[in-house]
Amino acid sequence: MSRSRTTLDTTGPDHPAQDRILADYQNLLRVPGFWRMAVISMTSKLAASMSSLSLLLLVSGSHSYGTAGLAVSCSTLGQGLTAPLRGRLIDRLPVRPVLFSCLAAHLTATTAVITAVRSGAGATLICTLSAAVGASAPPVAVMMRSVWHSVTTSTTLKTAMALDASLMGAALIVGPVLAGWLSLSLSPLLPFAAITTMTVASVALVGNSSAVVVPSAAAGHWLGPLASSPLRLLLVADALFVTGVTAVDVVLPIYARQEHAATLTGLYLGSLAIGSVVGSFALGTATKRLPRGLALPVLLGLFALGCVTLAVAARLSPTAVLMVCPVAGLVIGSVFALLRTTGGDLAPAGQVTETMSWLSTLDMAGGAAGAAVFAHLAEAKGSPAAFVLVPVLVVTAAVVGWRVRGSR
Repeated sequence: MSRSRTTLDTTGPDHPAQDRILADYQNLLRVPGFWRMAVISMTSKLAASMSSLSLLLLVSGSHSYGTAGLAVSCSTLGQGLTAPLRGRLIDRLPVRPVLFSCLAAHLTATTAVITAVRSGAGATLICTLSAAVGASAPPVAVMMRSVWHSVTTSTTLKTAMALDASLMGAALIVGPVLAGWLSLSLSPLLPFAAITTMTVASVALVGNSSAVVVPSAAAGHWLGPLASSPLRLLLVADALFVTGVTAVDVVLPIYARQEHAATLTGLYLGSLAIGSVVGSFALGTATKRLPRGLALPVLLGLFALGCVTLAVAARLSPTAVLMVCPVAGLVIGSVFALLRTTGGDLAPAGQVTETMSWLSTLDMAGGAAGAAVFAHLAEAKGSPAAFVLVPVLVVTAAVVGWRVRGSR
């Protein structure tokens, strides 16, 4: 399907903002195959959001928390390092064989790591198998962003990316809760049963529907999307932004503990996530009304402003921080959506999935850097001082985002 397809545009100068937002989503609902694609997208995201905590709880049941954390890190590392390769395979080879091969390897690796843990195997084997679990994960969630690019028009693409960000936010809230409940209340194996069921279902839905298959493209430059200067800048902006988001996620619990308000930790993170989900739903469609290329630095600037407000609130009281968290998180989902939309726009022909995979890899790299650096800063210098540095990082991302606009 082509981006040139026409859709009914019910927006206009006489409609209030709320009506325009509803009209945007009504237009998206008219896209053929919308519900199938939405189900596939949500299922794949929910499975991915459960994997880290499920692995942590499984391994920690018979090994130390240090070994469990290392296993999760190896799984994340395996997934991040191989994501661009799996994205390139999706772009350049028939989709079904690639997805089903990944699925077979992923199920084998998952079974192997569960068997190794239950049999008391050593940390080296468990971490190696965990890396294989991450490296073989079918890239359905990333591929669906490429599918949205291929089936939407210019008027519905940003709405689709806003919806995708909202689904991801919802999955990141529901997934860990579900994984924790299944593992701690019933059995550590049940989360893996749920993850496997959802993974198989999402791959099967993609494989049996011609409407959501990405067409194969001819081989391009060996660097793939990295040959594009604007895309390289976008990847830098993405890494800096995710580092900032992760820094907030990490510093908030440390702040709560240092201020003797540990009971607020869940509320801090939950309200931040809810703000992101609501914001991506309500504000995501509004970005297309900004001048092309200006939306990314503007939204990053707003996030930096929210982080400044959070830093000021941290100097006041834990309650003030709680009140500010939803506001600070309001544009997070919208920035994620816009980064994916811009990445798809800048991607070389036939390389959208690989581009999305590079964005996912930089997400993981930024997340690892943000967790390591800002956890150390918060412990060494105090969480209020760490909060002050987050806006500096985000402003840097906004400057790079402005350079993306210029280089286009």
